[in-house]
Amino acid sequence: MKHWTDEVKNRIIELTVSGIIIATVCFAFMNWSVISGFIGKLLTAAAPFIWGFCLSFILVPLRRLIEMKFLSKFGMTGKSRRILSVALAVFVFLLIIALFFVILIPQLVGSFESLMGSMDIYWTRFEELLRSFGNNEAVNTGLNTLYETIRTYFVEWVSGVNGVLKTVVGYSLNIVRGILNFMIGIIVAVYLMLDQERWTLQLKKLCYAFLPREHAESLFYVGRLTTNMLNNFIFGKALDSLVIGIACGLCCGVMKIPYSPLIAFIIGLTNMIPIFGPFIGAIPCIFILLIISPAKAVEFGIFIVILQQVDGNILGPYILGDSMGLPPIWVMFAIIVGGTIWGILGMILGVPLFSVIYVLVKELVGKRLKEKRIKVT
Repeated sequence: MKHWTDEVKNRIIELTVSGIIIATVCFAFMNWSVISGFIGKLLTAAAPFIWGFCLSFILVPLRRLIEMKFLSKFGMTGKSRRILSVALAVFVFLLIIALFFVILIPQLVGSFESLMGSMDIYWTRFEELLRSFGNNEAVNTGLNTLYETIRTYFVEWVSGVNGVLKTVVGYSLNIVRGILNFMIGIIVAVYLMLDQERWTLQLKKLCYAFLPREHAESLFYVGRLTTNMLNNFIFGKALDSLVIGIACGLCCGVMKIPYSPLIAFIIGLTNMIPIFGPFIGAIPCIFILLIISPAKAVEFGIFIVILQQVDGNILGPYILGDSMGLPPIWVMFAIIVGGTIWGILGMILGVPLFSVIYVLVKELVGKRLKEKRIKVT
């Protein structure tokens, strides 16, 4: 057994681990439908806890602000201050949601109902607008084909097997399930925020127990960096979008643009997407206004360009600063790749997540160059 040196043993271990990994990957590809179904059921069962984790992630900065900045002045004990700060953070969060449903939702519903009620008139105007570009047989044939397609789809949707009743019931069940998961998630978030230090300590113990010290500390560093990036981006961008939405609503009201609340909501919501957001939100708004009044569509288009410039050059840098530290070309790359993989959510979260990768790669490159004593100029 003298031939069993440490190098041979390590080589055997590496080959064995590699074989297990290859076999696991092949098994996963061959049984992907079963595995994906199991993962889907697991995520459905864990939905309340996912909600709780996300809500606690959102509310921890607010809880910390209340606990450290406001309640520290009243001489309260640490436990009492923590309980009260968590209660106030949850109350503020629920108050914002309630105000959203009480104040904004009725205006959005009213604007949407008015828009749907006038669709016949707008469709006639749209036909006239298209015919003004050329009253020929091709245009008429295209309009008739488009009309019949929409009509056929609508009839099948209402009366088919997957009709409107089944759709409404399905959405209703999903909404009820989502509300229940959200309510349970709030309770989970409260427990997480009350014992944040204990959960953090347990996680550290787990990592130090099963990982080398250097790897555990690297993992903690990546976690802190990701948390800071996400907090800075989400809260900064949410505040920026709120200001943009309010400014858009006020300016559209002054310019007497139809459906100002609905348009302002769309612009404010899509503004969460960096760079492309205002233009993505402006496209459907301009299309609606183009049917109603081409002049108003032109006014709104000019206004959106001005608003985007103000946001991109003044408001956005003032609120967000250089918290992401990501060059513009990589911001565009993160948005496109994130949107391709995860859709709208990927376009929003792609920038902070790619910022983490950018910082880690930058630090790794700097460390390697320093070790090699190379200075690149």
